[in-house]
Amino acid sequence: MTLHRRFVRSRGGNVAILFAFLSVPMLMLSGAAVDYGFATRLETKLQAATDGTAILLCQTPLTTTTPDLNTMAQTTMVGAMGVTNLVVDPLVITSNPRQITLTAHKLSTTFFGKLTGTTSINPGAKSQCATPLPKTFEIALVLDNTGSMAESSGGQTKLQAVQTAATNFVNYVYTSAAFSSATKISIVPFAAAVAVNPSTYRYATWIDQNGQSSYHWTNVLSPGGSNFTSRFDIFAKLQAAYSGWGWAGCLETLPYPLNVQDGAPTSGTKDSYYVPMLAPDEPGDSSKTYAGYTVNNNTYYSFNSYIDDDNGTNNGTCAMMSSSTSFNSAEGRACKYVSPHNAAPTSLNTSTGIPNGPNFGCTTQPLQRLTNDTTGLKTLISNMAPLGSTNIHEGFMWGWRTLSPKSVFADGSAYASTANSSNATTINKIIILMTDGTNSWATNPYSPNGSMYFAAGYFQNANGTTPNPRLPSTNQNVSDTASSRNALDALTAQACTNAKAVNISIYTIGFSIPSDPIDAAGQTLLKNCASSSNQYFLANTSDDLIGAFQQIQASIGALRLTQ
Repeated sequence: MTLHRRFVRSRGGNVAILFAFLSVPMLMLSGAAVDYGFATRLETKLQAATDGTAILLCQTPLTTTTPDLNTMAQTTMVGAMGVTNLVVDPLVITSNPRQITLTAHKLSTTFFGKLTGTTSINPGAKSQCATPLPKTFEIALVLDNTGSMAESSGGQTKLQAVQTAATNFVNYVYTSAAFSSATKISIVPFAAAVAVNPSTYRYATWIDQNGQSSYHWTNVLSPGGSNFTSRFDIFAKLQAAYSGWGWAGCLETLPYPLNVQDGAPTSGTKDSYYVPMLAPDEPGDSSKTYAGYTVNNNTYYSFNSYIDDDNGTNNGTCAMMSSSTSFNSAEGRACKYVSPHNAAPTSLNTSTGIPNGPNFGCTTQPLQRLTNDTTGLKTLISNMAPLGSTNIHEGFMWGWRTLSPKSVFADGSAYASTANSSNATTINKIIILMTDGTNSWATNPYSPNGSMYFAAGYFQNANGTTPNPRLPSTNQNVSDTASSRNALDALTAQACTNAKAVNISIYTIGFSIPSDPIDAAGQTLLKNCASSSNQYFLANTSDDLIGAFQQIQASIGALRLTQ
């Protein structure tokens, strides 16, 4: 074999030489990958620490000095990253609103620096947080005070849990820097109806003082013969018979669609005035449980008979009724209120659980208009008591009326042009609606009325009218539990939609404990009422309810990272 051929065929030396040349760049690439991978992980940790520290800094009072903020930044970052090779730059702080910029670096020596030529990699992180200017809010707490709120949940009643949550909410609003001192809260306890202060509003111009509304005499017929000019005249006679029978402050619902809209009564529309709720004396012998009334061999049963007007009784100024006097005629007689006969005030009707009398269905404390009087707000919360059926629609509407700039109170500021305006001077309007149940209009199939007296009257009133003018066209002629609930649900849904259209932000909470759950339709109603899916809460325990209020208050006054 020639020398040339031996050289060509001998490859061992070539491979060794080639490997020697390639091994250096391969080591350099591997080392660089290790160094940069470590640096990337370090940078991720540094950014998380910087973000968390920035939020902490912005949670300090606005009076915190710049040196104190820098000290807090250094201490917090060292706790998160360690002291070695950590550099925290001086904070950059601006005012109105306060914005804090935090920049930090971590000096990191590389493992393969001599090989790669890069002796250090210095990952950095930057975070800005902004403490918003304190914003002004108008917040309506619409709180269920129905009888079911007396049920137990977690060692306390459901209402006690609500009282704790609402009190905590008031305390938070007036101690958090996110809320201006001009922020106001209203509270609307609701059950079958909503009450206003009867002393304050007895002569309010927006209430039908003179019996002009077409709804005023639906259950008191021919008032002229008794010289009554309004329901207030009847209340005066009843209060003379029993001191507890003065008007309690509840009002009937307006006709549709006024009862799902924002506005004040106008002189040109008499039915736009609010009619005071007066539960009529139902025919019977003023029984504490239920009263039987027989006419033409048919016996009917009344659950709110508080004046003795049974057949055969000469009721003061009223002529004696005959055995053929119809139920409606007996119910609608105005004369029996002139000198109430055998009036039977009771603290509690043992059948309905609601006190008998002209304020049947008016069971809650009067609402509190917008105020920043924390003592008054918390006093009302502590005085709330569970009693009555559920009328979410009326509760929601009175909550809206407390925020309105043009309804009966006209307390609210002008509506914002956008729901999420970033303008710090914009007053944000919020309704927080909490209920543990579903709309419920109690029925009475043993009476021509067909139902218990409610904010919308009876299924059939003494004068033969129905609630149809107060209900949507698709929910007419209610006659039972299902149809009446559907009608109230429809009113509630429309009210929610209309309130959102004027940029009121709505939060809803369903308090649905396992022993007394809210059904799927009720949950859907609340979910759809809320302004967004994350503003609806379902609480299955008292702790859940309190937690829901905490989440709401935190989201309203939340801090933010700007980048």
